[in-house]
Amino acid sequence: MVEEICHICNDRATGKHYGAISCDGCKGFFRRSIRKKRSYACRFEHTCAVDKNHRNSCRACRLRKCLMAGMKSNAIQNERDAIGKRKKPSPSVDTGGGPEINGLGEETVIELLLQSERLCQQLRSSVIKSTEQVTYDAGKTRSAFAERFRPEERRASIDDIGKSIRQQLLLLVEWAKSLPQFLGLSVMDQAVLLKANATQIIVLGVAYRSVSMELLQDAICLANDALISREHAALVGDINCVVRRILDELVVPIRRLSIEPADYVALKAIVFFNPVSNDVTDYEKVDGARLECLAALEKRCARLEECGALRCRLGRLLLLLPPLQAIAQQLIEDVQLAAVFGVANVDALMQELILQDASANNVITTLSTTANNPQPIKTENLP
Repeated sequence: MVEEICHICNDRATGKHYGAISCDGCKGFFRRSIRKKRSYACRFEHTCAVDKNHRNSCRACRLRKCLMAGMKSNAIQNERDAIGKRKKPSPSVDTGGGPEINGLGEETVIELLLQSERLCQQLRSSVIKSTEQVTYDAGKTRSAFAERFRPEERRASIDDIGKSIRQQLLLLVEWAKSLPQFLGLSVMDQAVLLKANATQIIVLGVAYRSVSMELLQDAICLANDALISREHAALVGDINCVVRRILDELVVPIRRLSIEPADYVALKAIVFFNPVSNDVTDYEKVDGARLECLAALEKRCARLEECGALRCRLGRLLLLLPPLQAIAQQLIEDVQLAAVFGVANVDALMQELILQDASANNVITTLSTTANNPQPIKTENLP
């Protein structure tokens, strides 16, 4: 009989615990982390080795690997109920077999999303073939843009717009592949989500990045730091309406809400894990991932309101989604026109992830060829 190996640290496994084949050490670590609602931080941007000899070195990376291996927090709550009061659990709302949205705690869910965002930003040098340095980081102060801004040097061209879209698409793929919920989906569903939501993620990123423009608040900031002011937009292709709507319908309310990195990464994940995207086959998993992020954002907003933040913070954040979707659709139409009339270079990646007439099957190649493809981890269900 072949000896089973722990899917987290590669030590000898003692069985299936909380949804994953694991050893007693990782089983106990996961149980303690969830019961006490621990929030760990990695000092090395989530690149630590987790094996038999180093599993105690970084608790953040170990917990993340537990989740990626398939451990589920609701299994711990069920265990506590069975051992404690010995009574039938009360009926609960069925989330379709997706992640337990209450067990991990707001801090853990948000921290995992922040780690993915920081990791994505660190991949810029290897993913983007460009000489420009991007200072944006979801975990750092965004005033760096204002300090570097010089209007005569940063004005965007048509080429800048095309490069920026391509850069954001490449980074979107890497960001998605760092999420445990995404890795647990079929390749076809992964491709469907990328194609259905790529443009919205691009627009949201531009809007959030543009909030930092303290010296020139009436401009959007692209991924390559090039700027497009409201006045300049009319001179750079047919994007005047898109720029105006991003500024008026997204940047202004985002600035008013004082959205922080934690809000941004949660909202980004909510937009991405849209279960009603065309051709999604595993509705339950995608919906579960979205509910997990929504529940974390809801708890965070409630806590901030208790500390004096604007009332109905969650509702105000979600009200950003309709204009975001409308602006993204308008951007798609602009890219299609640019492709038809040859105004700008629309490469294969942009065609696959943005243009509506491209098939999701084409995106599968992108998933397998982009840089830093993570090692596949066998999971039965995502946490």
